[in-house]
Amino acid sequence: MERRALLVLVVCWLGLLLSPGAGAADDDHLPHDNNQTSGGVQSFCQALDPSPQVQPFVEELTQPPVIDISTGQQLTLGVYKIKQKFHPDLPETTLYAYGTSEATASSPGPTLVATRGNESYVRWENHLNDTQHFLTVDHTIHWANPKTGGVPIVTHLHGGEVLSESDGYPDAWYTSSGELGPSFTTQNYTYANSQPAALLWYHDHTVGITRLNMLAGMNGMYVVKSPGEEPANLPSGEFERLIVVQDKQFHADGAVNFPTVGVSPGVHPSWCPEYYGDTIILNGKAWPFMTVYPTAYRFRMVNAANARYFVMTLSDPRLRFYQIGTDGGYLHMPLNLTMLTMGPAERLDFLVDFSTVQPGTVAYLNNSGNAPYPDGDPAVGLTTVMLKFNVVAAPVNSTLPPFDLPATQVLSPMVNISTDGAIVRRMTLTEYDDGNENPTGSLLNGLRWRDPLTETPELNTTEVWEIINLTEDAHPIHLHLVSFLVKSQQAFDAVRQTAYNCSFYVAYPDPMSCFTEPPQEPELHHLGWKDTATVYPGKITKFVVRWATQSGHQFSFDATSGPGYVWHCHILDHEDNDMMRPLKMMAANSTQLP
Repeated sequence: MERRALLVLVVCWLGLLLSPGAGAADDDHLPHDNNQTSGGVQSFCQALDPSPQVQPFVEELTQPPVIDISTGQQLTLGVYKIKQKFHPDLPETTLYAYGTSEATASSPGPTLVATRGNESYVRWENHLNDTQHFLTVDHTIHWANPKTGGVPIVTHLHGGEVLSESDGYPDAWYTSSGELGPSFTTQNYTYANSQPAALLWYHDHTVGITRLNMLAGMNGMYVVKSPGEEPANLPSGEFERLIVVQDKQFHADGAVNFPTVGVSPGVHPSWCPEYYGDTIILNGKAWPFMTVYPTAYRFRMVNAANARYFVMTLSDPRLRFYQIGTDGGYLHMPLNLTMLTMGPAERLDFLVDFSTVQPGTVAYLNNSGNAPYPDGDPAVGLTTVMLKFNVVAAPVNSTLPPFDLPATQVLSPMVNISTDGAIVRRMTLTEYDDGNENPTGSLLNGLRWRDPLTETPELNTTEVWEIINLTEDAHPIHLHLVSFLVKSQQAFDAVRQTAYNCSFYVAYPDPMSCFTEPPQEPELHHLGWKDTATVYPGKITKFVVRWATQSGHQFSFDATSGPGYVWHCHILDHEDNDMMRPLKMMAANSTQLP
């Protein structure tokens, strides 16, 4: 496919040079052909054979099992090789999934429920005995590459304020045979749970194969509850649904259809810039339906897709979204919306009031998000319907819980962080290609994962990250350890800079400025506490990052210990191919590393 040429001139004038040999095979990670096809059929990047046709809306939306981890007892969760049916018309699919045993393992895994202020303890075990991954590993990109073979894993609690030894550092992987990554410390993780109530999630984070392990099924939800501090009268019990959303493509035999031939096979034999599936999966079901009564329901949703953005609408104009929360917990006040946007790794907390329609009504949750986002590529296509709602009368003699959400209801404290005296970091997002406009990788600040450490913030300080997107696609940028605020976004003209020598350091509307507009307020889906936010092409997006807890207090643990943290693009195909950088916290008032 013809897309994503490297903006060489822009990179040069910023003084950022790609690392030598970027995109080439590492000497210690030589190419190795382990293409695993279904029935001998190869799959081509972004030109996968369509999934078998299935009848939509034949299975009810289910909920993963729930495990209370606020008891002070250690929970052991393992990753097992299982088979799972995503639809009655599809054969069983091989997966790697979390569970307390092989018999209980599923994708998504069990929902872990923690209580604010109570530490939780989870031991993560690897029970994958395959000698190699069942999805194609591209050995020309930097990855774990265990010398004795096997499938390495390491689990990250996404959105968690946690000790780095328990964060799931990409090089802290381990195999079932006992081989350990260079940054391994422990399989016994401690979660402080000191942050406000929020929906987090856990997933694999192994360097170079996160995209494979996530698509293989390694994910689940993690809920922090805060009794006495949460809004009253929100829908609960059967009227609250937690949902993991993914997209997958399938072969006729039920196997996951994953590229075995990349977009530039001469450089990376099987790596693909973005993986998109033609089947929407909600809680392990392909295109399920949900039976609802004429009352309000609460939906808490995780986008666990490799690369797909979801831009969601409701088919019935009488129905609306009332968004009450995002990645880091509750918003200050509800948002009354007709559309919700959710990038990879983002979470949404919203209500839908079905009392505005009559029993017998059928409505759909639809998706209009282009792939790649935001402009789309006709060769990739668009996957639309996600979920069907069947509105039915409540059972005779039953009483539906009353619910009222005033538009002025305060859900959480107003968020405001002063940037006076803040350190400003300017970051760039770039792509490079093979000379034929086929992308072969993406970088943060022109640096690869293994390049020397450059992000060393001090504890209890505030920084402004100005992230410049020089690529043609949106990138969901994720910071570990902390939540942040999106301050603004501002469009610029990079072509004009190369021709007229304009500057990013001159404010709009000065003729010498590269900007084509004044700074714009964050989009609605960027309000509130975020740990993942979209940086749009041709724009600078500013994050306000306070290296402390959401409340502004010091962490209850030593965030300077252990292997450290990371920041990266959460399009997993980008993350795996070097669009990820280490991040090491420094003690307050310490001398920062160069």
